[in-house]
Amino acid sequence: MRQTKIRSLVGIVIFALGLGSVAGDQFLRTSAQQATKQADQSPRDVVGTWEGTLDAGSVKLKLVLHVAGEKDGSFSATLDSPDQNAKDLPVDSVSVTDGSFRFEMKSLGAVYEGKLTKDGSRIEGQFNQQGQAFPLTFKRTGQTATKSLLKLQKIDVEGHSLSMLIGGEGTPAVVFEAGAGTGTVSWSWVQSDVAKFARTVSYDRAGLGPSEVGPKPRSAKQIALELHTALDKAGIKPPYVLVGHSLGGVFVRVFAGEYPKDVAGLVLIDPSQEEFDAWAETHKVSQSKDDQAQMNKAPQAVRDEVAALSTSYAQARAAKVPPGIPVTLMTAMQDDSMPAEARKVWSEKHEEWIAKVPGGKHIIVEKSGHFIQGEQPQLVIDAIKEVVNQSQSRKQ
Repeated sequence: MRQTKIRSLVGIVIFALGLGSVAGDQFLRTSAQQATKQADQSPRDVVGTWEGTLDAGSVKLKLVLHVAGEKDGSFSATLDSPDQNAKDLPVDSVSVTDGSFRFEMKSLGAVYEGKLTKDGSRIEGQFNQQGQAFPLTFKRTGQTATKSLLKLQKIDVEGHSLSMLIGGEGTPAVVFEAGAGTGTVSWSWVQSDVAKFARTVSYDRAGLGPSEVGPKPRSAKQIALELHTALDKAGIKPPYVLVGHSLGGVFVRVFAGEYPKDVAGLVLIDPSQEEFDAWAETHKVSQSKDDQAQMNKAPQAVRDEVAALSTSYAQARAAKVPPGIPVTLMTAMQDDSMPAEARKVWSEKHEEWIAKVPGGKHIIVEKSGHFIQGEQPQLVIDAIKEVVNQSQSRKQ
């Protein structure tokens, strides 16, 4: 397989992908003592902010859980992972029954189950993800939980549903398209801040996270069609500033070519690029055994997108950037997942492409790997805000 085909998966260190592998075969259960504890509090006692450390053996991650009570008696929650620059990760469901506390995060394939202690100061339990279980105790901080600006919605797209995280106000709307194997989670830190000044949408493509499987082939045009339909059905009106990371950069370029009147700007974050793909094929740049194993374990939806890459690259090559819109491309310079020669060509192909876009801006990010929005989120937020402001000025 060509190096470029796994480019979106390599070097991404995020909560959604990294957790299941760090503990090997470790499988820890809560103790019998924890399992038999009963809490006498009202279910409303879980409302607030809780902090804990996820113990996954060689890696320990601080987690912050925000639980809010709704008017109908239900609960909502978000999860922060400060060590990974992730915040406002969406929690799909929260339940409290007889002192038992449970929440599910479909985007991570994760479930937490615990018991509220009698004094109401802790929730003791375990975090389950990808067939492994990790001990996790949350301690009450005494802080009031702030509600996220973002809300999960399921949108039907011609027979299958897509999970979309929507929030914020204003126009143009900022629409995030993730790299291979990732979705809403990869934008967690960036989207919550961008939602303070713009309407925002991130989502899980068909077959990823809670989104249902869609029709094949999973080419860029098919993905653009589904996203365009979902935005319309969700009531997110154009124009859009499209933000694409890695393989998502290919998808948003094709979207812009298919629906040029709906696009107000582009922000491409270390995007995959068809000319680099051609170079990698010519120079027989191959992937490592570890990368091959990673791809073999990838969800079917990821493998389907990879199977359609040649078609997607051809569609991107034919796509035209809508005239007059602001375009920013960011290139990461510290990605050790590629050989030095390949990294050099990757940057050169970015420069060649953006040079052909009138007024295009190229930002070299010297101190970041491929996942710029996770390693240096403020740079990405600033770039998005600049493009939003430029598109607003053009409209006026």
